[in-house]
Amino acid sequence: MAEDPVVRSRVLRLDALKVLLADRDATTAGDLAAELGVSVRTVQRDLAALRELGMPVESDRGRGGGVRLERGWSLGRVHLNESEALGLLLSLTIAEKIGSPLLLGDLRSITRKVSAAFAPAQARRIRALRGRVLVGQPASGRVVTSYTPPQAPVTQALLDSFLYQRVAAIRYEDQTGTVTEREIETQYLYYNVPVWYALAWDRLRDDIRFFRIDRINRIEPLANGFGLRRADMFLAAGEPEARPM
Repeated sequence: MAEDPVVRSRVLRLDALKVLLADRDATTAGDLAAELGVSVRTVQRDLAALRELGMPVESDRGRGGGVRLERGWSLGRVHLNESEALGLLLSLTIAEKIGSPLLLGDLRSITRKVSAAFAPAQARRIRALRGRVLVGQPASGRVVTSYTPPQAPVTQALLDSFLYQRVAAIRYEDQTGTVTEREIETQYLYYNVPVWYALAWDRLRDDIRFFRIDRINRIEPLANGFGLRRADMFLAAGEPEARPM
């Protein structure tokens, strides 16, 4: 069945009206009508339709009264892939761990809203990924002194290997300066503010190892994947206070 051009025209106009309202603190029905190329009466009908759809459109009474969106209202959804979604949630977790008293309540609210915004299938996968991110105590002064921000290509490749469960070949320099080539399964990410680790299965040592991400000089996700190993082994390797994100 062909789409009704009148209906399509109104749908497009309502979308344009949403954008105009979001783009300014306040406007008038006359200004909106002029920008949309319709009558003031049409704009008023469209504003009423938006209110019926749940948009909190406020207006001042009287000729030429102002029109605005309620403060704090946002439009639409931001569509994130799993990497972006996890990155956002990690950032919120970091901000919460910093512990700003001015922002803490808002951060918890934002985290809940972000978590609830995903489609059910994606939400389940994000919950599973968050369960594989452990947050421990802040790093010691000795560790912080030797810490340098990791290279962006390293962090992105490591995150990809974590998300998609792909074995990664790494070149790693330990605290003594010894460099080794390893193949690792990034089973968990581990955070001691401000230092990130890969809590991984080391195929060279055939055992669990922590790899400080800023000491990974090179990383290449390989074609072969890996399965998740017993969680209790990895949880026991960290601090007793460490908790999933």
